[in-house]
Amino acid sequence: MTLKQARKKYGGYTQKELAELIGVTEVTVSNWERGITAPSIRLWKKVADVLGVPMQEIEFEVQG
Repeated sequence: MTLKQARKKYGGYTQKELAELIGVTEVTVSNWERGITAPSIRLWKKVADVLGVPMQEIEFEVQG
């Protein structure tokens, strides 16, 4: 599932809330969700941990 789907399904977080929990900006989370950038493996793991799902559940696809 996409980050946006996971964020809403597993945490009910806004982009800003998730960003604060993982230590990035709201713009960074927005960029991940829009496929502009993708997180490092470390931040991907942090996102998964915050949402309580395995990393493999969350897909990031950068539009090239």
